[in-house]
Amino acid sequence: MSAGPAPPPAGAPGGSASTRDGSVPPEQHAGGIFAEVSQVVAAARETFSRFLELVVLEAQRAGVTLVWMIVGGLVAVIFVAAGWLGLMAALGIWAVSLGFPPIAAVVVIALINLAAAAGLIYRCVGLSRDLLFSATRRQLSGKAPVTPPMP
Repeated sequence: MSAGPAPPPAGAPGGSASTRDGSVPPEQHAGGIFAEVSQVVAAARETFSRFLELVVLEAQRAGVTLVWMIVGGLVAVIFVAAGWLGLMAALGIWAVSLGFPPIAAVVVIALINLAAAAGLIYRCVGLSRDLLFSATRRQLSGKAPVTPPMP
């Protein structure tokens, strides 16, 4: 199997890529530009491909990390709830040891917990107004900013 005709020696006619004055003929110069452009495009494609591969790997890692964070958060919530219940049971036992009737101690502790929960819910509802992006919506609609009244 032959590799084709061998190129002529450099000193032979047609053996050199340049002319006698050292310049490159126009037909070879244009081919060189296209070869360079194709190399640049291939390098850019490879760089972009490697960048996308890195993004995919980091997204997978972030997904696994997020799952572990959610699981850890759920387990922590269970531990906090168990700890809170233990503290409330200890408070109830302490109240009974002071002479309170057991049912009264449990009811009072439950009412205190419900009042605290209601206060936190009320506060959260009040804070939810900050989630409306009022200033951003006003800016996008082109309305004038609202100035608070002077006291």
